[in-house]
Amino acid sequence: MATNNFRSVALVAIVIIKEAMQRTLFFFLFCIIAYSKILGQANPADKQIMDSLLQNDPMLKLINNMDKASSYFRINMGVGNNVYSSGDKQVETLQNNIPLVFTPSIGYYHKSGFGISFTAFLFNENKRTNFYQYSITPSFNYVKGKVANVNLSYTHYFEKDNYNAYSSPVQEELYGTLVLKKAWIKPGIAAGYSTGRFNQIIEIDTTVKILNRQIRIKYIDTAKIQLSSFSLAGTVEHAFIFYNLFSIKDAIIFIPQLAVITGINSYKVHHSSSLENYNAFTKKQIKRFRHFQSQSDKDKFDLQSFGLDLDANYTIGKFYIAPEIYFDYYLPATTDNRFSQIYSLNIGITF
Repeated sequence: MATNNFRSVALVAIVIIKEAMQRTLFFFLFCIIAYSKILGQANPADKQIMDSLLQNDPMLKLINNMDKASSYFRINMGVGNNVYSSGDKQVETLQNNIPLVFTPSIGYYHKSGFGISFTAFLFNENKRTNFYQYSITPSFNYVKGKVANVNLSYTHYFEKDNYNAYSSPVQEELYGTLVLKKAWIKPGIAAGYSTGRFNQIIEIDTTVKILNRQIRIKYIDTAKIQLSSFSLAGTVEHAFIFYNLFSIKDAIIFIPQLAVITGINSYKVHHSSSLENYNAFTKKQIKRFRHFQSQSDKDKFDLQSFGLDLDANYTIGKFYIAPEIYFDYYLPATTDNRFSQIYSLNIGITF
């Protein structure tokens, strides 16, 4: 009997090791820990306790896409360089200013899939720390289907000063994703539409030569910019899930995602003086976005960028920590840096 048990354990060990080797090296250490923990679960009563904990933890229900989800609240503290956009990475990578922003938030998510969250944006400017904008996001997350998961969200931004260089130029954002379930590598699509406006004060102080005389031109021009952005992306992803890393109450999910992004970005500028004066007397660029000024055809729907999103979530009981980093390589002609990265770290509690 002991020999048979030993062979069974050895067979299980071989299968686990083979499966772990096929996964990313990024989580090699976690695979070893999970493997050792699983072998320690020899008592059937321990396995029943583990299964019960997994079924009753709200965060792990989301990880497993279980049908019998529960309603829950979430309190979150985030930090990163994502100053706007709750979902659309394409809009986020257009930001020209990269401050370190703290984003406390609270949300309620109903078991039907509907949810709503409120976020404040805090950062330090000129040795003063202040909340410079807020956002509210109603959403719907459908995970009960057998074919695909669907997520829809709408975000409205309340900025305190639309002249502030760090305030979101986007005030309205509609974003949705659809990811197929069946395949090991899951294909999906994502679409986003954003609109907004912001103002910029431009000081003109230059000298021009007119009729062989040097004349100083000095005045202030206020530019009002209206913008819109539509993106459509094709994605592929896979979720790596590991249980029992340090206890029977924890788990980690790691989701790498590749994206090919297409879209249209456009803006309209209105000057308090005139566009002719602006073009004649200054070389300053009017932008809070990168790339927009370098596009030759702003009404053309074309290939925008390639993206890689690395998203992780470690949960133990009701607490979680979720780092994320997104890399984007911009494709159209531009004088800006083509490569950009957006990162964030979120810590919170679900109850």
